[in-house]
Amino acid sequence: MKKIATILLAAAAIVFAAACQKTPEAVKLEISNYTLAESASFGESVGFTVTVPSASNVTAALIKDGKQLSSVTVREAVADVYSGTLSIPYTKNIADGDYDVMFMAMGNGSDRAEKTVKIALAHPEFASVAFVSGSEKIELTASETVWSYTGALPAELSGVFEAKTASGKVCTFGGSNVDNIEFGNASSVALYSYAEAIPEGTLSFDVVSFNVKYPLEALYVIVPETADPAFPGIIDVEFKKGQIVAFAGLGDLWVDIDFFENNGDGTYTFRAEGGKYRLTNQADWGSLRTERLSDNGDLGQFRWDEMGNITVNEAIWVLGNYNFGKPDMRATRDGRNFSDWETYDGYCMAKIDDYKYQVTLRVYNYASWKFFQTKLDWGDIYSSNYDVVNSSIDKCFLISVAGSDGNFQQGQSILDPNKFEYPETGVVLRFTFDVSNPLGIKAVVEDVTDQNIM
Repeated sequence: MKKIATILLAAAAIVFAAACQKTPEAVKLEISNYTLAESASFGESVGFTVTVPSASNVTAALIKDGKQLSSVTVREAVADVYSGTLSIPYTKNIADGDYDVMFMAMGNGSDRAEKTVKIALAHPEFASVAFVSGSEKIELTASETVWSYTGALPAELSGVFEAKTASGKVCTFGGSNVDNIEFGNASSVALYSYAEAIPEGTLSFDVVSFNVKYPLEALYVIVPETADPAFPGIIDVEFKKGQIVAFAGLGDLWVDIDFFENNGDGTYTFRAEGGKYRLTNQADWGSLRTERLSDNGDLGQFRWDEMGNITVNEAIWVLGNYNFGKPDMRATRDGRNFSDWETYDGYCMAKIDDYKYQVTLRVYNYASWKFFQTKLDWGDIYSSNYDVVNSSIDKCFLISVAGSDGNFQQGQSILDPNKFEYPETGVVLRFTFDVSNPLGIKAVVEDVTDQNIM
């Protein structure tokens, strides 16, 4: 009996030891509580707390339409409470509205917990805006989002915009030039340098679009003559966005509406991004061709890497069959029609914003064309990276991307499936590309035939 008792005691000890060594069940990671402001202004930072036991860190991310705008990771907690501050970006044309804040807690292993909440964001309400140039300050007055000053201006002007909120917080807007204004940048922006002071001019700044307008001296451009259409006259010009341009020797040449706005008084306003451009007297085509150049004088390009990061952002080119035209259907050179798909005759799209390109074309029967990163060597086509918006124009025809070759071509009529030809007068279409994501380009197509702009 004593031996049996000893065996039983040993067995019990083994069972007890095994019980003591049993791995406890894993605690499920769960966000039990959080705090976050319901609203905030762009350019601010908002505090938050997240309560989650057994986490190793917590990340807070600001998200809009699936794109992360800012984030912060907190790795230390007090009594399971993680406290941090999330920055709210203030960028050009950022939209007021509801944004998502996603809290993500990570455990010591692969466990994680997520919670997404809403925050209403809006532009700050500024009590005053001024342009500060050295010791001088030019006070601007408000009209909705645009602040402006009209009056005498110095011959040279450079500085930063300072905006003050009702609470007294001062925000700066500066940058390398007027096309690269940034919130929080204190770098002086050189607006102009003229020979004489300006008796009366207007300086304005839009706190949403960051668009700056200031007096621009008229630029006089002498259009080179073309004695032989086979050798058109060419001139390279440096334009500023918003520049007033007067052409000498223009004659009946058509001026590209995507690059120049006709002011109705014999002058034009340059509406594309500032930089170097090549003007060609295309007398046989009846137009003044406008093409973007890089800083070294080569034809502009648009390129990105395999991750979708833009590396060159200067120009996009249109090639196709020339049964459609800009401005007209056909033209001749040396007594012959323009050849279809000829790189020499590719059109340059106008870069009208940081990531927006535009081209207006008159499209005729059997039109087919595509968009390229370069002009003369074809370059890489856009393939099928398009997200075509408003592909149905006036419910009469379709613009479609044909397969993976990137061609845009006229589709069949919705009203009459057997009809697929445009009228003899052609249809004027305007394409606007949003290339902020080169792997998914948004192409907005508009029918502007009735505007009589060609």
